[in-house]
Amino acid sequence: MSGALLFRCLRRIARVVLCAGMVGGAVAADRIRIGAEDDWRPYSYVAEGKPVGFAVDLARAAWAAAGVELELVSLPYARCMREVDNGTLAGCFDTLRDARTEDKYLWHKRPLFKARIAIYGRSQDPGPTRVEPADLLGRRIGVTNGYDYGEAFDNDTRMVRDVAPSDLISLRKLVAGRVDYALVYDRVAQEIARVHPQLGEGFVLRGTLVEPLLYLSFSKRRPGVEPLIARFDAGLDKIQKSGEYARIEARWR
Repeated sequence: MSGALLFRCLRRIARVVLCAGMVGGAVAADRIRIGAEDDWRPYSYVAEGKPVGFAVDLARAAWAAAGVELELVSLPYARCMREVDNGTLAGCFDTLRDARTEDKYLWHKRPLFKARIAIYGRSQDPGPTRVEPADLLGRRIGVTNGYDYGEAFDNDTRMVRDVAPSDLISLRKLVAGRVDYALVYDRVAQEIARVHPQLGEGFVLRGTLVEPLLYLSFSKRRPGVEPLIARFDAGLDKIQKSGEYARIEARWR
């Protein structure tokens, strides 16, 4: 066999071995790399350089119960979702699942948790004490970059949105009179008021936009992720049945 022919044969064999290794590793891997939002207290945030929060504890417990080693990467939510879109990360949390996001990602069956997106107004505003989603039309609404607010709001092009880099900034704009209302998950707003009490005195709950179910969203561009999603579902089911889910929930409430 000539040297050139031998070289071509070895290259072909190497490609076959590498491909088999990649496929086997993707399907049978016991490790996954997931993005976690870095500024969404109490659900997912960074403390002392590490990801912490209610959703973080749930994800860790479910993956541990599934026998999968979890690597968490803390980063802003909008960037987290971009990295899921391009396949850099296998998944990200916490994502609102509805018609707008359904076909963009892969999903586990059981939701991670349920939460409430609230409508906040200024404490000193003489306007209505009870605000419905329809009342937002014609008003300037504070929202956070990259967040989903349910398909009814997100698909309504008549809504005037003022996009802030975080819920904290959105609420600061509200209190300063730069927006009329701000959409923030109620537990997040409560934490902001606790950490920033003077700011907290300036805003008040006026209504509910929607109460969505939240999930880990998984990348469609990540080979072999489907078996790991099934294992995550099994792990989530285990911690529900064992009572670990309830214990985690109690710690964060």
